[in-house]
Amino acid sequence: MRIDFDIQGAAEMERLLLELGPAVASRVGDQALVAAAKPIMEEMRRTVPIGKGQGPHLRDSIKVAVVKQADGPERIALIGFDRKVSFRAHFLEFGTAHSSAKPFMRPALDSKVQEALDEMGKALARGITREAKKLAKPAR
Repeated sequence: MRIDFDIQGAAEMERLLLELGPAVASRVGDQALVAAAKPIMEEMRRTVPIGKGQGPHLRDSIKVAVVKQADGPERIALIGFDRKVSFRAHFLEFGTAHSSAKPFMRPALDSKVQEALDEMGKALARGITREAKKLAKPAR
């Protein structure tokens, strides 16, 4: 599943990142992706069903990773689970023939999307400001 958003001011931030250079843009961009994913990840951890036969292992295995798209230069944040327990997540989210669905992934995204976008914007602004200050300092 992929969700795309149009963010006001994104073009200006992209221009500033490009001016800082690709290595800096990548580093700042990755930090912003992680910042955006954290509220969603935290909500997933808070709401993942833990009950009979379901210990905290699934909750504790929820992680964020930034990966490069295979078909282009874009990088994306993935929120997922350790492989050892990940097979259980979709059983909870969608249910099985023997158990009803207990969605926690999609509701976490739906409820935290605005907070995620806000955090991304803040992280981009902090990163751009920090990197611009580094460039503005005279060399010693």
